[in-house]
Amino acid sequence: MKRPALAAALALIAISLFMVGYRIVSLGYPVTPARPDYVWTFRFDGVLQGTGKDPLFLLSLPSQGHGQIILEESIGSGSMNFNLLKEYDNRIGVWSGKPARNGEYISYRSTIVFQHEGTERTVVPPRSSYPYGIADEQIGLIEGLTGHWRAMPLSTRVQVVLGFARAGAAGSGNDPDLTKLDRTLEGYDDITRLLILLAAVNVPARTVEGVALAEGVVDTTFPWVEAWTGQGWEHIDPEGMKVVPSAKKFLRLSVGGMSAIRTSAGRISMKRFELTRNIMGRWRIFFERVSRSDRFLDVWSLFRIPPEFQQTFRILLLVPLGALLIALLRNIVGFQTFGIFMPVLMALAFRSTGLVYGLGIFAAIIAIGYAARRYLNRMRLLLVPRMSVLVSLVIFCFIILALAGNKFGLRQFMAVGLLPFVILTMTIERFFVVVEEHGAKTALQTAVGSAAVAVITYLIIQWEVLQITFFVYPELILFVMGLQILVGRYTGYRLSELVRFRSFRSPGQ
Repeated sequence: MKRPALAAALALIAISLFMVGYRIVSLGYPVTPARPDYVWTFRFDGVLQGTGKDPLFLLSLPSQGHGQIILEESIGSGSMNFNLLKEYDNRIGVWSGKPARNGEYISYRSTIVFQHEGTERTVVPPRSSYPYGIADEQIGLIEGLTGHWRAMPLSTRVQVVLGFARAGAAGSGNDPDLTKLDRTLEGYDDITRLLILLAAVNVPARTVEGVALAEGVVDTTFPWVEAWTGQGWEHIDPEGMKVVPSAKKFLRLSVGGMSAIRTSAGRISMKRFELTRNIMGRWRIFFERVSRSDRFLDVWSLFRIPPEFQQTFRILLLVPLGALLIALLRNIVGFQTFGIFMPVLMALAFRSTGLVYGLGIFAAIIAIGYAARRYLNRMRLLLVPRMSVLVSLVIFCFIILALAGNKFGLRQFMAVGLLPFVILTMTIERFFVVVEEHGAKTALQTAVGSAAVAVITYLIIQWEVLQITFFVYPELILFVMGLQILVGRYTGYRLSELVRFRSFRSPGQ
């Protein structure tokens, strides 16, 4: 193999692999974009009853961030108005207006995917403030009694605070300072006590309200506390004062002490929260992330083109792979075909007609065209007029098939307009020439070989896994180009020739 060809092939392959590796390692692209993944569908349903002039209903909605990505949302508001507000780290849906006499049915639905917290670009939160209503004298006393805890590592501080919150002063050998601290915190509920202690030892903390991430229906939300450990937010169960294992997760609705459901001049007579788990392709999940990104390769991603064109490019990106396959089958295996474009274009046409109908239409038009070509040969027409007659004949065959398909309800016959009529015309001409020069057997073998390659190419471009992979990583075309160059420099025996000329091999070989 010539060195320039080898160098070009290896360079293209290396560039392709480098770009794919960079997307995966640095940008967090999925290694297997076609693999299915799990998403959660969150739904709220309620009936709002009006008790005043202008009732309002406020519902905290799932928000982006904190490991959550909202894929899609839908709102049901009936005759009421809906507005979306942003308040600190919360998204709030507001239903307003006058409900019907029997109440107004309102609903919210969203599809959510949960990522590992480590995939987020977390920002160290500021120190938490004390809950409202704590006197300055109490704050000074509490900070003085917990001063030695602030010298500990952040994660250790959280565990010490949780240990004291569970057992109080009795769990520490009745230490006078801890006994005094315990008395100071008397009268506060568990969540407030925990927030006061965490604020005193400089641990960022927040209250969160939501529902457990488990399939089912509930009619109320519950609160918990999250504390910052330096690496991320840890879930704390306020009843057991323990860090909840990472395997048990929650759907956050409101953050910072805000109630998830609020009403004004009205009441909710019925409410239900429902969570269901579903399967969705990773590429759809990834699409949502890319569409919101401002990174260079994400901005110049095929995901950014209009959706009506994306399906076309998903197919076009696999045409080079089909061309590589044809090169392998022709140059290494030894398949005989009518050129390279004919099998690829036929494979694309089979997507509309279907494989069986497409092959039948292909065979019928070639047979009719060959008979017409033999008749035209007697007229001794010039090349261009002869080809124009064949083009007209092919299109006339398309019209007959479309009319027959409409009559008998065969939509596949009406899709023949997508068949490459120019390629079919050239194939008829080449089929006639091969019959005249090499005989009918060779012509039939070439036609069958072309059909077989078109079928194999069709099966490849229909493979959704490859479509999605090449769509997410279009630089893989460079990898295919490198392989095409390597195949183009192959000068050895074809596999069919080894079989064809096996009788020439000496007995000792």
